[in-house]
Amino acid sequence: MAFDRELWDDRFSVSAVPAFTCPRCGKGTLQFDKKQFWKVEPKFSVDAHGHEDWDPEWVDERFTMFLKCSAEKCGEIVVVSGSASVEQVYDEEYGPSMESLLVPAMMVPAPPIIGVPEKTPREVQSELQLAFQLFWSDLGAAATKIRTSVERLMDHFKVAKFKRTGGKLKPIPLFTRIETFIAKNGKVVHKDHLHALRVVGNLGTHSNAATRSDVLEAFQIYEHALDELIGKKSTVIAKLAKKLKQK
Repeated sequence: MAFDRELWDDRFSVSAVPAFTCPRCGKGTLQFDKKQFWKVEPKFSVDAHGHEDWDPEWVDERFTMFLKCSAEKCGEIVVVSGSASVEQVYDEEYGPSMESLLVPAMMVPAPPIIGVPEKTPREVQSELQLAFQLFWSDLGAAATKIRTSVERLMDHFKVAKFKRTGGKLKPIPLFTRIETFIAKNGKVVHKDHLHALRVVGNLGTHSNAATRSDVLEAFQIYEHALDELIGKKSTVIAKLAKKLKQK
């Protein structure tokens, strides 16, 4: 699974539901069936239609839909819910028009935003799965979970988590743990990657200032880092190249 940023807009139309990857099997894509879609307009929004200045963009609806995995042996079902609003969209062929757009606030179980190597430690994967789910409802919390996942990654590589000071154990900052990991493992190329994830996590934890773009960029960086640190992608490719060269 390669990172595809276009899948992760904050809204989409019923006629263009993204083909998210199945969170269970990771092979099928989530398919939309219009028979499994419900949309309701609350009374306060309906009543507003009578206002003399009413505009279609005042419409405020709620929706629920089910997406089913395309792989027959899997058949996972993902429930999606949120709000819907009428907005002006532009088509190159037909020009501007009004369309109802869905804004998800929840996807359960959440589709994976990035591919995660099979050998990734379960503790790292668990935090990432929470980040995938929180992405739709709380970007700050999602960023925090990315940071926590990096902490678990440092645990996996047995980087010290605490130090004894004045007879007491005190937690070692993630910044220091990353620096220690880089110094011991010689993975200097990943220094900026891991620190970038730490900084985005701090934005989410301390100021809730992480934007959708920040979080998506963090996921993209993390996918690359995991491919190298856990999946050993460059090493695998290098061995294949050497094998072919020998032939």
